[in-house]
Amino acid sequence: MSFILTLTLLNQAVAQSRTVSGKVTDQSTSQGLPGVAVIVKGTSVGTATGVDGSYSLDVPADAKTLVFRFIGYTPVEKAIGNASSVNVTMVIDSKQLDEVVVVGYGTQQKKDVTSSISQVKGSEIANLATPSFDQQLAGRASGVQVTQPSGILGAPPTIRVRGVNSILGGTSPLIVVDGVPAFSGNAGGFTPANTLGDINPADIESFEILKDGAATAIYGSRASNGVILITTKKGKNGQVRFNYDNYVGYAEATKLHDLLDAKEFVEIQNEKYAAAGTTPDKLPARMDAEGTNTDWNDYVFRRGFQQNHVFSASAGTDKTKYYVSLGYSNQEGIARANDLKRYTFRSNLDQKVTDWLDFGVQAGLTSQQNTGPLTASNSLGGNTFAVIRQLPNVKVYNPEDPTGYNIDATDRRSLGRGNNLITISDGIPNLRFVLDQNLRKATTFRGLGNAYLEAKIIDNLRFKTLLGIDASLTDDYSFNDPRHSDGFSSGGSISQAYSPTTRWTWQNILSYNKSINEVHNIDLTAVAEYTKTRGTFFQATGTGLSDRFFRENLVSGTFANQFASGGVTENGLASYLGRFNYNYKSKYYIGGSVRADGLSKMPEAGRWGYFPGMSFAWRVSEEEFFKNSGALSFISDLRLRGSFAEVGNTDIFGGNYPYIGSYGSAQYGGQNGISFNNTGNPDLKWETQKIYDMGVDFSVLDGRINMVFAYWKKDNIDNVLGAPTAPSLGVPGNRIIKNIGDISNSGLEFTVNSTIIDKGAFTWVSNLNVSTQKNEVKRLVDGQDIFGEYTIVREGESINSIYGYEYKGVNKANGNPIYQKADGTLVQGNITNSTYYVYDPANPTDLTTTSSLTAADKKVLGSALPTWFGGFDNQFKYGNFDLGLFFRFSGGNVIMNRTRQDLLSMNFVNNGTEILNRWQSPEKPGDGQTPRLYAAAGNFINRDNESTTRFVEDGDFLKLSNVMLGYNLPSTILEKTRFNKARVFAQVQNAVTFTKYSGLDPETNTGLGVDFNGNPQQRVYTVGLNIGF
Repeated sequence: MSFILTLTLLNQAVAQSRTVSGKVTDQSTSQGLPGVAVIVKGTSVGTATGVDGSYSLDVPADAKTLVFRFIGYTPVEKAIGNASSVNVTMVIDSKQLDEVVVVGYGTQQKKDVTSSISQVKGSEIANLATPSFDQQLAGRASGVQVTQPSGILGAPPTIRVRGVNSILGGTSPLIVVDGVPAFSGNAGGFTPANTLGDINPADIESFEILKDGAATAIYGSRASNGVILITTKKGKNGQVRFNYDNYVGYAEATKLHDLLDAKEFVEIQNEKYAAAGTTPDKLPARMDAEGTNTDWNDYVFRRGFQQNHVFSASAGTDKTKYYVSLGYSNQEGIARANDLKRYTFRSNLDQKVTDWLDFGVQAGLTSQQNTGPLTASNSLGGNTFAVIRQLPNVKVYNPEDPTGYNIDATDRRSLGRGNNLITISDGIPNLRFVLDQNLRKATTFRGLGNAYLEAKIIDNLRFKTLLGIDASLTDDYSFNDPRHSDGFSSGGSISQAYSPTTRWTWQNILSYNKSINEVHNIDLTAVAEYTKTRGTFFQATGTGLSDRFFRENLVSGTFANQFASGGVTENGLASYLGRFNYNYKSKYYIGGSVRADGLSKMPEAGRWGYFPGMSFAWRVSEEEFFKNSGALSFISDLRLRGSFAEVGNTDIFGGNYPYIGSYGSAQYGGQNGISFNNTGNPDLKWETQKIYDMGVDFSVLDGRINMVFAYWKKDNIDNVLGAPTAPSLGVPGNRIIKNIGDISNSGLEFTVNSTIIDKGAFTWVSNLNVSTQKNEVKRLVDGQDIFGEYTIVREGESINSIYGYEYKGVNKANGNPIYQKADGTLVQGNITNSTYYVYDPANPTDLTTTSSLTAADKKVLGSALPTWFGGFDNQFKYGNFDLGLFFRFSGGNVIMNRTRQDLLSMNFVNNGTEILNRWQSPEKPGDGQTPRLYAAAGNFINRDNESTTRFVEDGDFLKLSNVMLGYNLPSTILEKTRFNKARVFAQVQNAVTFTKYSGLDPETNTGLGVDFNGNPQQRVYTVGLNIGF
């Protein structure tokens, strides 16, 4: 009887419970989530997911719903029904305000940040096909401008955070990687080498851009241009996870210059020379019998293959966490001879040694080799300079020439003339020979990392000591073939340069964090930091090569002449700082910091600078009156904040020792010696910046829409400039370095992040940021303007404003150019005798009253700095498909299109098709903007090397910067494999540009606001794969 009763009870127990299993994945990555709490709603029955996100749970027979919870994700409730398998995807909860944000020397919860910090997560840019992370930041954060000057691989972009903050000093932000200040800029000499390209974008967890004074003051003297904090990935709890990410594709030029074909070239050149008096039988341009019509763009630019591979592994326990990655990138540039190869290795380890002691190492190693063409804007062998001038009626190759290339038999520096009666102007070489036979390459080895110990002294008090290093070695090499072009006159040349640079950083951080009954929350930090930077440079050059066999490196005895040069730079920085943050019930906030920096660049009396910062915030939404207001219930969070700070700029004009008198090498009477080359200024002070910031942060509709609005102002005082001195004083360079310049920047920023649609299988997330900025020069040396060829720095104007003449078109009666003088009168430039005459619209052919057009007639033609810019990101998901559309926009600036002047040259070179619209006669006036042709009169007709409104154009643009379509393999397929995620994608970068600018691209700048023979931008098509197992 008892046996029967036992069987009955067991049968009832089984009937009252069943097993439900499934998998929990991240919606954005399709990767399994370990550690998710899975609970039967209304009970304590539950379990946690395993390392791959899977779970199995015995649930009561009457269970109806499972609840899934995971920190940082929105909780999910899922009806069970009769199902035995329940799979769930979870979404990161953007409403959670306890998200951690990296700040200087520590972290803070996002809800407690009272300063202006923009965050960009690594996942947002992980699959963008760019050789360096800095290019990926463009348009992603308000107040941050990233401009890529050309499509040449290795060329570093220009990064500005809230304006241009120095007249002659450095304007790039400080880059900090895992707490260690890193080198940025161009490390190459003969070939561009972007130091930030050494950091593998796939290794980056997040970026934080510190923008206002309260955020940047913690970095004191290095913070005037903003700070970008980069955090690399770390291991996470769970078994080892492997990830493989790759993309392959190709790049092409977004746009190339429209050049004359052979017939048009012959017509235009002969018209130039006929106008200048050449008789018909001597006109220089001739077609050959074969009708040669060479499109030189096809021989200079190409479709370049690109590939990228990253393999990573990560794992973690309560004591040990690690992340390791290997990366390989191989990119062919759109310009021939431009290639980039990069190998990266990263190893991040965090080890809990004891309950009170932690140890960690974060290390990255990179080897990068970049080859490239000569990109100088005004060099005979320069890529764009030469390609737009090559003659289209001659061939590229000549099998009868010893080189196999078409080179002039008489002038071996020049492109072959073919049937033309004269050679190409200025000895411009055969550019394909230059690209094939000359060599420029930069090889960089770099190690960037740190090791730290962190100890828990007592509850809430911790001490961390960190030793960081950024060490790089650049081997720069250049070879110019002796048979033609740059190397012809010297008999060939080889140059090799070594530039090892090391920066040591030692940080000691004491931090105290205490919450008293969740009412009074205190965060204190004290830091002592020491930085030492040393760089050496050595270059050797040989000319008169014995044989081209020795083109690969510098070999003793293989050249007739040898030259050597070198130098050493060194500076140190000692810093002490303190920071406090306090809030009352997460409602009222106050924070402050002060940093003392001692910099070896400054004179002893003024070596130490003190940089304070202060911030305040009020979370209005925590007030009872706000919570009890039904009319405001749609606002889930509202915070008002403000800050003030003073920061400095260590990257000042005048080098490493501007305050002392220094000496350099010199020759006198054929004898070597030394000479006084710099007059020191013992009264030199810091460049200082006062920053003001006010902002409003608020969320509505339960956090579906989050907005940030900010106004900021920067007053930059005591800019370091060169004050002119009388030549009779004998001061080297006739100048003394002084603090004599002030500039101001101000602007507005607006950011909105929103979940527009979130319905089941379909979601639409949109992020928009818009920024404005205004720049004004406040003070210069005795109010004196600083002139550039195309720009001016003038009190009351934006820095580097475009400066030149007002062009009024073409005199339809005779084809002369017309300009407006400063007094409002008009003059026409008579092309025949290069003389200016008063222009009378009622009598346009009158050339009796001479006049002039001088520098006094120039005026400011516009600002080179955009006054508004931003980005607009849209992410759509439907089922397993995802689509991303990212736009960038910018405007309010003008660009001096110097390349157009060259395309309209009056020399014996090719031209752009715009010249076809020239004035030919009163009956054929052309477009009204292009004067008549006249050989060798380009300087007069086009005002070469000067700005005029004829060549100054609006720089406004809208770009569809990135289009990405992806597909995540469903879990039903993945369950049958060893993979826990698999995603395929296709993307186009730099897809479409909408602009009225006639040049290659409104962002192609060889100087601030000047497009001078810049290389084209690249459009990249890729397909890729992300898998995890």
